[in-house]
Amino acid sequence: MAKVMDMEERHEEGHSEFSNIIKSRSDEHKDVQKKTFTKWINARFSKCGKLPVKDIFTDLRDGRRLLDLLEGLTGNPLPKERGSTRVHALNNVNKVLHVLHQNNVELVNIGGTDIVDGNHKLTLGLLWSVILHWQVKDVMKDIMSDLQQTNSEKILLSWVRQSTRPYSEVNALNFTTSWADGLAFNAVIHRHKPELFGWNKVTKMAPTERLEHAFNIAKNYLGIEKLLDPEDVAVPLPDKKSIIMYLTSLFEVLPQQVTMDDIREVETLPRKYKKECEEADIQSATLEEDYGGSRAETPSTVTDVDLDLDSYQVALEEVLTWLLSAEDTFQEQEDISDDVEEVKEQFATHEAFMMELTAHQSSVGSVLQAGNQLIAQGNLSEEEESEIQEQMTLLNSRWEALRVESMDRQSHLHDVLMELQKKQLQQLSDWLSVTEERIEKMDSQSSVEDLETFQHQMEEHKVLQHDLEAEQVKVNSLTHMVVIVDENSGESATAVLEEQLQRLGERWTAVCRWTEERWLKLQDINILWQELLEEQCLLKAWLIEKEEALNKVQTSNFKDQKDLGTNVRKLAVLKEDIGMKRQTLEQLNEMAQDVAQLLSSKKALKKIDSDLEELTQRWDSLVQKLEDYSDQVTQAATNVEIFQISPKFSTETVIMKEQKIVKQSKVESSSPVPLPKKRQTCLDTEMKKKFDSEIAELLNWILKSKAAIQDIEIKEYKKMRETLDMKETLKAIEKERTEKKKTLNELSLLSKKLLDQMEKEGLPTDDVANAIEKVSMEWKGTDLQLEEVAKRIQYQDEVNIYVRELDEFDKNIRDKELWLQDNSVIPAQQQPLTTLKESCQRELSDLLSLTPQMEHLKAKGKALSSQPDAPNFIDDSLSYLTDHFILIQQKLELLLQQLRKVECESHPSKDYLDALKNLKEEMNELESKVESIMNTVVDFSKVEKAFQQTKALYETLENQKTVVDKLATDTQALEKHFSVEKSNLYKQEFKCLQGYRDKLKLKISTDVHLLEEIMSKLRVFEADSKLVQRWMDGAKDFLIKEQSIQKDPEGLQRQLDQCMLLVTEMEKTDLTLKEMKEIESALRGQSVSAWVKSKLTDVQSQWEKLSKQVISQKNQLFECQEKTVNLKKDLAEMQEWMAQAEEEYLEKDFEYKSPDELENAVEEMKRAKEDVLQKEVRVKILKDNIKMLAAKLPSGGQDLTTELNLVLRITSYSATESEGSATLWRKCGLAGSSCCIIWIWKQPG
Repeated sequence: MAKVMDMEERHEEGHSEFSNIIKSRSDEHKDVQKKTFTKWINARFSKCGKLPVKDIFTDLRDGRRLLDLLEGLTGNPLPKERGSTRVHALNNVNKVLHVLHQNNVELVNIGGTDIVDGNHKLTLGLLWSVILHWQVKDVMKDIMSDLQQTNSEKILLSWVRQSTRPYSEVNALNFTTSWADGLAFNAVIHRHKPELFGWNKVTKMAPTERLEHAFNIAKNYLGIEKLLDPEDVAVPLPDKKSIIMYLTSLFEVLPQQVTMDDIREVETLPRKYKKECEEADIQSATLEEDYGGSRAETPSTVTDVDLDLDSYQVALEEVLTWLLSAEDTFQEQEDISDDVEEVKEQFATHEAFMMELTAHQSSVGSVLQAGNQLIAQGNLSEEEESEIQEQMTLLNSRWEALRVESMDRQSHLHDVLMELQKKQLQQLSDWLSVTEERIEKMDSQSSVEDLETFQHQMEEHKVLQHDLEAEQVKVNSLTHMVVIVDENSGESATAVLEEQLQRLGERWTAVCRWTEERWLKLQDINILWQELLEEQCLLKAWLIEKEEALNKVQTSNFKDQKDLGTNVRKLAVLKEDIGMKRQTLEQLNEMAQDVAQLLSSKKALKKIDSDLEELTQRWDSLVQKLEDYSDQVTQAATNVEIFQISPKFSTETVIMKEQKIVKQSKVESSSPVPLPKKRQTCLDTEMKKKFDSEIAELLNWILKSKAAIQDIEIKEYKKMRETLDMKETLKAIEKERTEKKKTLNELSLLSKKLLDQMEKEGLPTDDVANAIEKVSMEWKGTDLQLEEVAKRIQYQDEVNIYVRELDEFDKNIRDKELWLQDNSVIPAQQQPLTTLKESCQRELSDLLSLTPQMEHLKAKGKALSSQPDAPNFIDDSLSYLTDHFILIQQKLELLLQQLRKVECESHPSKDYLDALKNLKEEMNELESKVESIMNTVVDFSKVEKAFQQTKALYETLENQKTVVDKLATDTQALEKHFSVEKSNLYKQEFKCLQGYRDKLKLKISTDVHLLEEIMSKLRVFEADSKLVQRWMDGAKDFLIKEQSIQKDPEGLQRQLDQCMLLVTEMEKTDLTLKEMKEIESALRGQSVSAWVKSKLTDVQSQWEKLSKQVISQKNQLFECQEKTVNLKKDLAEMQEWMAQAEEEYLEKDFEYKSPDELENAVEEMKRAKEDVLQKEVRVKILKDNIKMLAAKLPSGGQDLTTELNLVLRITSYSATESEGSATLWRKCGLAGSSCCIIWIWKQPG
């Protein structure tokens, strides 16, 4: 049990550890990208003179800096909203997104609210999209076009590999690990600019030094901003995007030579290394990277490359990075909604997530397989094998947990979605049932009595149509149902659902078809019925007019034949009109039959038939009355024997009657008056027919116009009346009048021709003249009627405007009245009293500002009242408002006077209160300024400025003393005018203010002394810094100039003296550094401490480095001098011995008188030989030492080598001669002992 618990604890610890590692790596990349992107933006801003950004996550939230950036990139001015609200920020950011869309910069899942809310991930994603478009693709667009390639990363890696091919130490395989050691950056620059630095020098540097070197060279000689920091690149896995961004800057300024062979080489790289390039195709199409989408990059595997522990660790880290991102994405998914559309979206989103899990399953399996292979190889230590097993267990458990949770969510989503869809289907079915019952009821109520009831049915049908349109949204949702069919259920799972959907679809189609067809039918009936009623109304009006005209015809007591002729002509005209109108009656009968057939309503048919029967009866009555009148005229003429008239008149009457009979095909052909025999005339009957027809048509239109005008005529003015419909009707009538005016003009010309012809023929012209005169009079009457109606409508409009202005004016006055009612009680406390007084003053000012408006209303009311038929309510309303205005004004003025009186009696003067308030505000402002000044003290340059500003604030505070003293006096004097309680209240307030001022004064004084102290210490610190810098500059010059040690003793001594002088000064500088450290320690906790510490660290690191070099140089010089002196001493001794040996053994003559002397000489020579052999050993040692010294000091050991060569030659010669002499003496000694011969030997020469 304990073992199991231990394993679980280890599992959890390992899980947490790897989560932290991956999370830390992700955070590191975000931090690096933040710094890199910030530098890139500021580099762009510096070119156009804009202020830099400090924090892209906060400075870009309002969208204005993003628009500044896009202005520089696009070259187009982009207006910005200057407000500080969230709405302004969203508008600016949305404008940014619009500009990016216009420039074909695609963004995925990035909205305006994400940037305004400061979402780090999506802000970086937005910036990377901008950089990718304008920095990467824009720089490489020409070469991409030439090579017909869309993958910018593949081209960039090809260029890098082509540039670094001559450098065996560099193998650029990707945009991450290949750049960590700094060699690749230096190789790219050195390949194209070899004159800038030596390659061997770079290879001996540390990785961070190489990176610093490359970035400095690129900035100083190529003009490329230092976008990357060495410590951010010299890591196990550098940030890919930052590397790409910097490399494109190099690509832009260096020669660009990329061929298809280079690209094919990249394409043949092992999968592990070319994966990044392959992913670029997807990124360029969808931009779904770390930010734009919801996933990290697809991790590469280790199955396609040589299997080793490093490859396994890299692949494991990539898989874990992706797995952490996937877990975060899964956790970020919202709870399952109860809305079917939202659940569908959630289902689709999770389905995509599941597809991605499936796509990455092979990567996880590859890493697990690689771990098993590493363990199976047996090349790992126990600790490494245990670590890999633990890693594999953690990876497998996390993968399995994510997979199981994802499948559970998918299953739950499907269950919820199916349940919601079933409810949706049931709701549709219920709705259709209700609607079908509704349709059945509407069908059963199809019988209508009149047009009003029918139009009510149409309104009900419109409601049904509206309900259909609302339900259409839900039906559309059902067309996108989601159903999952697994292997177990098969197609049978959807059969029932499909059948249900089909039945609902048929029912829905039937309802829609019935609704559409019924609506078309209702529209046709409505149009036809309205037309029928309009024609009936017109026919009624016509019958009334003709009945009135017939009643005016005289049937007896004629004065003369002219009077008889006039009445006969009137009867003839009426007969003609009746004949022409009979067709209209027949058309009405046909229209009534059509309406009845469409309606299928007995009640409506009965009503229509009743109306037609009434019209028919009135028609028959009119015809019968006309016949009776004709008979009466004939009888009257016969009785009084007036019929004996001239043939001319008889002929005229006969002609007129014949013309009428020809025109009236359906009117009785016999004339009621016996007429003489007709005679042939030359009158143009077609012209007369046209004239009569157009006269009748025009009179009919005038009659209709009069009826329409009467409908819109204003008989009584109202305070508010809608006149829009009246104006539209009036406008339509005027438009028709314009067209009918042409007809009237044509009739005038036609009547003139007709009258001329009739006069020439001797025919009577009264009927034509009367007809045209009647039309003209009716036309003029209509003109006057239109003009009057237009005037009354215009006057009503003016009354409407006037009443609206009165209402607005009255509303303002009522607001003041309500305010008076709410504030009628005068408060006892000071603050409410002051507030009420100020409010009362504002209300009174607002009221008085309405005076011009009131005068305007008076003038306007007077002008309206002066018009004829002006309504009485105009003067009444204005009088009421004027009196009301004056009353409220008087009440406000009275209240203001009371408030001022109470304020004067119970509170201090306004000057006292203002002085107290101003003093508070000044001290608050001073305090905020002090805080602001102290926050700006971050380096030495700002300390002195802050000191002067703080000192000025202290002087300002001192200058307030006069005001404070006066306030103290005034506060003390309040006892005389106010109660003890109130005066004590103001005394307490003033006391608190004094205490606040004293504290502020003490704080400012303390800050002044503190800044003065800091300034003095910083001056010492700066002076010490300059002393140390001066020594370091001297040390650098010495180390550069005296790199080689002088060969002559004098030069060596001079170098040593200089070095010793530097060492002596270094000891003094060390004291200066200690003083700087003491200052830094004393300033800890102050705002300048960071600057002081940074500068001290920089100076100290340089000093330590240079001091070590100087000490090393001093030791070398001492060592060289000491060795040189010792060697010279040994050489001098050897030369002295050689001279002595030469004088003692080689340069003197020897005479040997006896063998004993010879024997002694031989012994002496033996000793000399031994001496020479010992010196040879010493000479060899001297030789070796001099060679070593000469090797160290190529130019310094030349004189010692010369002397050594001389000693070597002499020693060699002496040894040879001593050997020869000794040999000879031995031979001679042997001979002398036997022959007693004495030899004398001398050294030659």
